[in-house]
Amino acid sequence: MSTIPEKDLPPGRHRVLREHLMREITNETSYTRETDKAHDTSETPSPVRPPLWRCPAFVAPALAGALSVAVVLGVTVTRDATGPSARPGTTSSDRAHDTMNRQSPAEVLERIARAAEKERLSRVRDNQFVYSEVENYHWKMDPGLRLPDGCLMTQEGHPYGVEQSWKSVDGQSEGLRREHADGKGSGGDGDYVENTIARQLPGKTMPEYFRQVEELPTDPEGMYRWLYGLEPGERASGKRAADVDAYEKVATLLTGQLLPPKTAAALYRAAARIPGLFVVDGARDAAGRQGVAVAMKGASLSWTPDRVGARSELIFDEKTDKFLGESTVRIAGPKNECDVLDKGDLVESVAVVDRGIVDETGRLP
Repeated sequence: MSTIPEKDLPPGRHRVLREHLMREITNETSYTRETDKAHDTSETPSPVRPPLWRCPAFVAPALAGALSVAVVLGVTVTRDATGPSARPGTTSSDRAHDTMNRQSPAEVLERIARAAEKERLSRVRDNQFVYSEVENYHWKMDPGLRLPDGCLMTQEGHPYGVEQSWKSVDGQSEGLRREHADGKGSGGDGDYVENTIARQLPGKTMPEYFRQVEELPTDPEGMYRWLYGLEPGERASGKRAADVDAYEKVATLLTGQLLPPKTAAALYRAAARIPGLFVVDGARDAAGRQGVAVAMKGASLSWTPDRVGARSELIFDEKTDKFLGESTVRIAGPKNECDVLDKGDLVESVAVVDRGIVDETGRLP
C-alpha cells in the first residue's frame, strides 16, 4: 500500500487549513454544545495538545478531502492516539481532551496529603545523594518547530529531554548531572553529557538541598506562612500576585526536591488555601502520563511574556495520588502570524520519572 509523502505547506497555509477544519467541527457540534449547556454550566478548560506544527503536514487536497471524515472520527482518533504512550513531541495526534472536575481543590489536595503521610522514608545520611530523573519539554526546543518566514525567536536556553541528577543530601559533596541528548534515561544506553554539581550553599528563598528541605515547616499553618513569606503576626495581602507566587513555590518544590512525608502533607494542605485553584481531568505531563491536576491560571514554572495567557497544572496519578509533574498550557489563541502557539497547546512540562536516596553518584534507587 503506497503512502502519501509528507510535504511542508507554504507559510500561513497551516493556519488557513486549521481554521477551516475548526469551522467544520464547530458547525457539526453546535447543536450538541447548545444541548450540553442545559445540563452543565461549568467552565471547561481548553483541550491540551501539542502545537499544530508538530503534526504531519499533508498536501491541501488530501486534507480537504478528509475534513468530513475528521468531523465524524475525530473523537475516536484522539482517544486512540493519546493512550499511555502518547507524549509531547509525537506527531501522531492531539492530546487528550481535559475537562473541569467538580471536586474542589481542597478535596483533592486533602486526599493527596493523606496519601503522602503514609509514605515512609528511611533514615537519610549526610554522605548520601538524592537521585532524580525528570523529563523536560519546552516548545521552543521542540525538533518539529517551524516558524513562518520572517518570524524571529529569541534563543534562551530551555530544558529539554531526560535529565538524571545526584545531589548531595547536605550540600557539602559534589554531585552529578547527566543530560541525555537522545531522550533515553535510566532505561536506555543512549548518548549523554555529564556535568559536576558543585557544593551547594543554603538558598535564601527556596531550599537547594535535602537537609534544607527538612527545615521547612511540617504543619499546614507554618507552611502556608512560608509560601507567602509572612512574618509573625502578618496577614496575607490578598493580592493576586501573592497567590501566584505562593502557587509557583509549591510547583518548584514538587518538581525540584524530594520531600519528607510530613513536609509534603503540610505543603498540600497549605496549597489548598491558595485562592484561584481549580481541578482538571485528563492532564498530561512531559512523559505522556495522564492524571488529575490542580491548576491555576496565570502561573508558570518559567517566566514568559504571555504568562497571563497560560495555566499551570500540578498533575497527580489518580490511583496512587503520587505527584507526576507540572505542565504549562496555553489558554489564549495566537496573537499574530508569528505566534505559533494555539489555545490548548503545551508550553512546557516537567515529569518526575523517579526519585530516591542512593549512596553514591551514578547509582539508581
